[in-house]
Amino acid sequence: MINFGLLHLFESAEGKTEHEFIQDNLAMARCADEAGLDSIWMAEHHFTDYGVMPSIQVMSAYLAAHTRRLRLGAGVVVLPFHNPIRVAEEMALIDQLSEGRVDFGVGRGYQPVEFEAYGIPFGESRERFDECLQVIQQSWTQEEVNFEGKHYQYKGIRPRPRPFQQPHPPIFGASFNPATIKFQAMKRLNLLFPFLMTKPDKIAEYRQTLRDGGENPDDYRIGGLTFTYLDEDYERALADFEEPCMWYFRNLVQLIPKEASGDEDGYYRNLGQILRTTLKSYEGGEMSFRWMVEQSPFSQAFLVGDAAHVRPKLARLMRDYEGLTDILCWTRLGGLDHNMVMRSMSLFVDQVIKPLRAGEPLVVSEQVVQAG
Repeated sequence: MINFGLLHLFESAEGKTEHEFIQDNLAMARCADEAGLDSIWMAEHHFTDYGVMPSIQVMSAYLAAHTRRLRLGAGVVVLPFHNPIRVAEEMALIDQLSEGRVDFGVGRGYQPVEFEAYGIPFGESRERFDECLQVIQQSWTQEEVNFEGKHYQYKGIRPRPRPFQQPHPPIFGASFNPATIKFQAMKRLNLLFPFLMTKPDKIAEYRQTLRDGGENPDDYRIGGLTFTYLDEDYERALADFEEPCMWYFRNLVQLIPKEASGDEDGYYRNLGQILRTTLKSYEGGEMSFRWMVEQSPFSQAFLVGDAAHVRPKLARLMRDYEGLTDILCWTRLGGLDHNMVMRSMSLFVDQVIKPLRAGEPLVVSEQVVQAG
């Protein structure tokens, strides 16, 4: 059975106070819990309006007390910014408070402004990430942490409490860069990825890498992030979601790395060029938002429209991305009106998720796709 969750960036909404937009996000979480969604995923970011979520641990602890059944997903904790022992203890405590509802996603970060503000060289992100992950895994699986690394050293440390889930909460590695997806499999991590730039062959490679390592890929979860917005009217859905979505692209292109340091294979520089070209074509009227959603090379990232359009697109994702277990729906972005966000979520649950879970098949090119 495929799981459906919400992704929250807690982006700053124009015209709203910080208290107001934080309360909007909390209202979404409570509604998702009541409506039958499976999870809520929170993204850590710092110092810009792109995301106002400095502590996933704090927010997860709050939501543990204010939801009953939602899984609490870290999407993701940026490990190079943290003391790994503290992260291990705090996430274990949240797992205890929520009685085992934590999904622990980790990443190494990609925004230079965040690294600069914390005084951490961006070029060290990968090695710091690797050391942090090893320390956290030791903290959750061994009685004592003994670790001697370049950046972190521990001897005889006994982190407490232990996680509620045994041996520990599911750990997800996030790959914004499709070329790094296979490395999550090599680390024996579940996977988080954006549909935006990721083609099905990269997911097939992830699963094959697990097989080559003696693992059963069906034992691992694979979560894909998609822009999601529903309305009863297809044209209105496109019109409502266009500017919020373009807000995201305009902000992203300003925040990703522009220099080579820490961007070993040039992925972010290439992505920046693609985004700048796309934005230039859009602003010049050479490319429409409709084309992006329906025909562009990244159209698979958009579940936008009425249910009649969204259901077959979801079916294609489930068919083409082998082993997909989780859909992370990103619907509140760019200051999109809160009432419109809540209405979209309600339509998605009632017209897409509930029929699918009731056994109503999705059909794509004569192929039947079901939830499980």
